This record gives sequence, C-alpha cells and structure tokens, in this order.
Amino acid sequence: MAKSAADLAQPLASDRPSAIYFAAIFCWTMAAVSAVMIAIVRWPLGSPHWFVFVKAFLLPGAVIACATLFTVRRAERGGAYSALLISTIAVIFLPCVAWLNGPLADVVTYPLFVSLLVAGLAQTASAMRAAPVRRWVFAVACGCLAGFGYFLVINSRAYASVLTPELAVTGIHQLDTIFHASIANMLVKYGALSTGLDGLVPIKYHGLSHIWLGCVSLWLGVPTLEGYMIGGQVIAVPVLLFCLSLSILLLRRPGEGPVDGSLITVCSLLLLCVADLWGWTSYLVSESYCLALILYLLSLPLLAEIADQDLRHRLSLQLSVLAIAGLLILLSKISVGAILAGGAGFMLWRRTGMTPSSLLKLAVPLLLLVMVAIALISPGTEMLLEALSPFGFLLEHPRGAWPNIAAILILLGAAFQVWRSGSSRDKICAEVVAVIAIASVIPTLLINVPGGSNFYFANVGTWTAIVFVCAYGGPSFERMFPNPLTPGFVVSAILLVALATEEKRKSVYKVGEMFAALQARIRLTTGEGAGAETTTRQRLIALLTPGHPARYALANDIKRTPGRQAKDTLLAAGVTQALRAAVFVPPDNLAFWNIAVECRADPLFVPAILGAPMLKGFNPLVLKCPKEPNYGFTDYKDANSEPLSDQQLCKRADFWKFDTVFILETLATARKVRCGEVGRQQ
Repeated sequence: MAKSAADLAQPLASDRPSAIYFAAIFCWTMAAVSAVMIAIVRWPLGSPHWFVFVKAFLLPGAVIACATLFTVRRAERGGAYSALLISTIAVIFLPCVAWLNGPLADVVTYPLFVSLLVAGLAQTASAMRAAPVRRWVFAVACGCLAGFGYFLVINSRAYASVLTPELAVTGIHQLDTIFHASIANMLVKYGALSTGLDGLVPIKYHGLSHIWLGCVSLWLGVPTLEGYMIGGQVIAVPVLLFCLSLSILLLRRPGEGPVDGSLITVCSLLLLCVADLWGWTSYLVSESYCLALILYLLSLPLLAEIADQDLRHRLSLQLSVLAIAGLLILLSKISVGAILAGGAGFMLWRRTGMTPSSLLKLAVPLLLLVMVAIALISPGTEMLLEALSPFGFLLEHPRGAWPNIAAILILLGAAFQVWRSGSSRDKICAEVVAVIAIASVIPTLLINVPGGSNFYFANVGTWTAIVFVCAYGGPSFERMFPNPLTPGFVVSAILLVALATEEKRKSVYKVGEMFAALQARIRLTTGEGAGAETTTRQRLIALLTPGHPARYALANDIKRTPGRQAKDTLLAAGVTQALRAAVFVPPDNLAFWNIAVECRADPLFVPAILGAPMLKGFNPLVLKCPKEPNYGFTDYKDANSEPLSDQQLCKRADFWKFDTVFILETLATARKVRCGEVGRQQ
C-alpha cells in the first residue's frame, strides 16, 4: 500500500538523523536566498511580481523534499532506488504540464509541491531534534553563504543574469542567452525546434532544457528571459548541489558510506571549488549541461544498485528507469548521455558474464541510440569530422582541459584502489567509473569542438570523481577527523579557495561593472552625457539595496531606449496575443538593426524577447553582419531583410501557416497585415 505524505513525515526511527537532512536544509536555504536576492534587485525594475519567486521556490523545495523522503523511507532501508529516481524526475518536469494547459498545471502542482515541501520540512525538523542545534544552524548558515556567493558568481558571468531583461533591450547581453531563449520560445509556443529567424526553419540541437525552462516560464507566468534567470539560479543550481550530496550518500550500501551530512555537503563543495580554481564553471551558466548533470548525478546510485548482484530488486524495472533517465540526459546534453551510456553498457556486460555475444547484444543498441541522437541533435557529421584534432583542445583551452584531466586521473587512481580491496559490488562500481573516466577523457584528447565544448565531456569525469572519492574516502576522512568542528574548518578552506579563484574573487567587481555598463549604455542610446564615475561599493549598494532610487531611475530611463521602444510598439500592436503570427522589420528601419552592440544579436531580439518568429529576419546585407555557424545561422538561406510587399510577405508567411504579419516600420510604428484579407484583395 502506498504511504501518504503524513506517514512519510513521521520521525525516522534511528538514533542518528540521516545524512541527507543537512544537504536538504543547505539547499532549501540556498534556493530561498537566491530567490530573495533576485527579488530584491528586480523589485524596483517592475517585474516579475514577488509571488513568482515564492512559486519558483516551490519547485526546488518539492524536488529536494521528494528525494529526501524517499531516501530516508526507502533507499537507506534497502528499498529500490528506482522509485526515488523516477519520482524525483517526475517532480522536476511536472511544470511541463503548463505546456498543455496553464490552469491545469497550477491545479496539479500547487497541492503536490506544497504537500511534498511540508512533509519534507516536517520530516527534517522531526529528525533533526535528535541532533545538536548547531548542526541545523550550521546548515542554514552555509546555505545563506552559498546562496549569496553563487548569486555573485553566476551574475558576474552575465548570461542569464539578474539584469538580463534590461541588458537584452539595450543590446549588451550575451548572445548565448537570447539564442537559447529563442529556441525555448519556438518550442513551447509553436512546437518547433528553431530559432525563428525566418519562419520556423528547423535546427539540430539538444532541446530538452529549452522545453523545461520554457515550460517553467509558462508555469511561473513570466517571459522566457526572466524564466531562464529564475530557473537557473533559484531552481537548477541548488538542485544540482543537492543531487551531488545525494549521489555521494547513496552510491554505496546503507551504512558503508559517509554518515556525516555536513561533511558530505561541504567536502564535496570544497572539491568542486578546488576543481574550479583553475578550470571553467560552465555548469553554472549552461542550462542544458546543468540539467543533464542533475539527471546524471541522480542516475549514478542506480548504476551502483544494479551492480549489486546480492540485491533482489527487479532488474527489468531498474533498466527501464535507467533507460528513461539516460534518454532524458541525451536530449539535454548528448555528451553527458553518451558517457552514461558507456558506463551503463559496461556495467550490464559485466553482469551478464563479459562474453563476446553479450557485448554485441549490449553495444549495438547503445551505439545505435547514440548515433541516432548525434544525427538528430548534432550540427552534422562534417562538423564532427572537422573537429577531429588530437590534443587541439588541450592547446587551445588549457584551463578547460587540464583541471578535468587531473580529476579524471585521480578518479582512475581511486577506482583502482577500490577495485583491489573492495567487495564484488565495489569492484564493479570501480570498473564502471573507470569506463566513465576513459569515456570522458577520449573526446578531450581527440577532438576540438568550436567554442571549447569538449569541456562538457571532460567535466563529467570531474563530477564523477567528486562523487566516487567522497563516497569511498568519506568514511576514512570521518574517522581521521572526528572533531565536530571539522566541517567548520572545511568551510574556511572553501572560503580560502574561493578567494584564491580569480573568477570568484572578482565576481563582486564584475557584478558592479555589469550594472555600471548597463547605466552607461542607456545614457548612450538616449543621447545623454556620461554619468559620474562610481566605485564598486557604490554600484553594489545601488544594485543590492532594497528599493534603491538608482534602480527606479534605471527602470524609467530604459523606457526611452530604442530596444524598449521597439518592444513596446510590438506589444501594443498585439504580437503576443496572435496565435500564428510573425514579425517583419524592413531594411530601412536602421534604428532596429542597430539595437545590439553585437550585430548578430539583432535578429534574435524578437524571437527571444517577444516569442514571435521573424520573416526575413537577418540583418540587411548592406550592414555586412557575418553569420555565425555555432548559432545555427547557416541553416537559413535567403533570410536577409529586404523590401517586400504585403503580398510577398503573406506568401512567405503562408508557407509556415502564419495568418498575420506585424511590420515594424519604425521603432514607434507597427502595422498589422492579415494575410487572409490580403488574399481576398488580389
């Protein structure tokens, strides 16, 4: 019989609270602090409403609560891990119901998310009564510190940042941000995997994260650009760090792994910060990689459970759940999915006797699956062949390569030590992570994907190393340092490493610089003179102080910028209310074609900000703006803006079954053409 939420919330019958509770409190606090920080900054800027942040917090709160409840009630008592994995994945993707029906999504999500969160909090509070007060206070303090620290680090990268809506309309945003927002809008509004630059021309790309964040935006009731900001900082990153602790805790049998939740959480975070000391932190800004890592970390304990031949769980159910998780990972980030497929395939071959016939039975379907995924998602075989460049990534991007290679070597060494002295399950786990390590490093050494995307192969090995080293080395570390002050010393080490890391140390300055750059850009586009020079401290006070007048002034000033005028004009014309509509900007509307500092960003302005596709949406040829192959621009042919009559526009719109075209003639004037009426006039 299924247990109710009330049953799950009863105190856990054990003398020592589960180690997962510390991670839950830490990540709940981190998500709450992230939501509060963004709400403080966004409040004077006009959107979104404060309740959006409360609603956003419900999602990570429910995900963490669901995993926590299943951990203490099933996984730690020898129950099948499959239930935890599939339930947690279901909660993560539940906002996608909004894609079908918005009111129905609220009817489903509100009761479930609130019930899970209340049950999880009640269970945690009940269990933590047996622990010293300092333990949960320490967890809250660490969560506050992490929430504020990651707020600075993520926003210093200026991708899906707290000021993205303003950066986008003033034209100084990251190209990646509006590129991904355009894809998300075309997927959730038109069901097309496209950037919408000239109709709905399909592109090859991994689209699961775009669907997820697009649906999260629909569920929250905010524009997609705001949804990316909230989804990344309030939802994805706290859940990612929780899944890291969860994977460490459950990789081994109950009682064999580390038992101190504070050490599991802070030590894994310390190792992650050490890896970041010399390397990249793309998992903080790449929504597709972050989602894939969440699913990957959730899947690792299931691989370990399948490796345990003494357990009598249903193998068919385990493999079915693993296949679902693996497919979702492939659709989110093909590099992560391919690596997991390699590890899972080896593990199954190991269990079936390692015969040549079983190798063929396992390898052929897995290879076919990966090949199909590459054919559907990757930009093409020619690009992959061109990327073949042994050691090219190491030479071109040493900071992205060497830290991950070092972590992979540590992983191989740790796996060898476990393989020498571990149980049968431990040996298989060691062999599986060794295969994962090799699968992570081979693409790093052999190919050089444009933009340094080899990182997304190599960095999987780093995350696996952190999980494996903490899971198998954690008990020894706990015995060596039994002092209750040890977690505090680890946090001190994290702070020292953070201060020694250039990216983290300069994040405060960069966040202030981003705010100053936005103010300067507004003054430039509105024809005002240069403002007074400000210090980093003054910029941060203006940005982070609740209700600071500088942000109210920013909200008023931005209304006079060309980008905001174009946005308001199209909104007033009704572009967001039309079901099948496209936007055309004539080539003589040069004010529009010069909104962005980077000319390649201008075509993505309407699809990303307003969610409507363009017709002939590329910059006019006279502006000589280069096409960028890494953003799918070369998939479009004859798409540059040129003078077209209403009849020509409607003929082009009819191919995509659009019935309305909005023509942005100037920044302040737009004309709506109903193509059915144009046809009758001919």
